[in-house]
Amino acid sequence: MHTAIIIFFGLVLLALMLYIGERVGFSRQTLAYSFAALWLALTVINGAVGVVHAGQPLGSEIAVGSAVFGVPVAAMVLFMVLSAES
Repeated sequence: MHTAIIIFFGLVLLALMLYIGERVGFSRQTLAYSFAALWLALTVINGAVGVVHAGQPLGSEIAVGSAVFGVPVAAMVLFMVLSAES
């Protein structure tokens, strides 16, 4: 359940960054790179907390962290491809 909640928050963060960033005037490419870097940092921190404080094995945290990072980034890539201006 924790994994689903974190993925949901990643999708919400993506939506907020794209919405607010475009209103402020940032390009989509800048927002995409910023989101990917921020989400990677947050995913690594989440995994480190899982290993250090929750006692999860490193291997399982890497597998879960891949999904936690991958789903919002895949959604971002899909959005960027579908909304690309020809």
